[in-house]
Amino acid sequence: MHSLPRDLSLRLDAIDGPLPDPAPFRHAAVLAPLLVEATPGDGPRLLLIERAGNLRHHPGQLAFPGGKPDPDDPDLVATALREAWEEVALPPGRVTILGRLNPVPVPTGYVIIPFVGLVDGPFVPTHAEAEVTAVLTPAIRRVADPAVYRFAGEREWQGQRYELHEFQIHTPPLWGATARIVYDLLQRLDLAPARPPEAP
Repeated sequence: MHSLPRDLSLRLDAIDGPLPDPAPFRHAAVLAPLLVEATPGDGPRLLLIERAGNLRHHPGQLAFPGGKPDPDDPDLVATALREAWEEVALPPGRVTILGRLNPVPVPTGYVIIPFVGLVDGPFVPTHAEAEVTAVLTPAIRRVADPAVYRFAGEREWQGQRYELHEFQIHTPPLWGATARIVYDLLQRLDLAPARPPEAP
């Protein structure tokens, strides 16, 4: 994949579309930043963080920048942009929000709302060491490679069935809620690795 589809925003859910009531959970927001290289190379990249090992929730896991809303955040887009600024020093003014991906409930009591954002120009992240151990910028074509993908089955939780995906792009691998968000994005880019066929 050497460029993003011109109609990507149309493939995503509306930024301000209605959201289901998360009760008894609460909303959280993440930003899925897309980095586009000015010169030919591996094509567009994702920006992921490796969460610090001392954090209360999801220590050491790969994730997108994000978190729960602050009282001063006017909306969830503002939450996602603020968290990206705090965690990797991504200026909000350099991000164009293209749309939303499917909400993802997690056992910590939140429903994550992922926003896809296009980063304007070259960007060199600087991570907040208290929250972030490292920043990864894997090429989308690498994440979409079937050789690094594993379908880990389905589970049911709180009455909802969901799929488990794993991408062996790092140690630890990309899994959990963030892997579900990434797989959703790859599906909308027509790049999702094939899942094994269902048993008859």
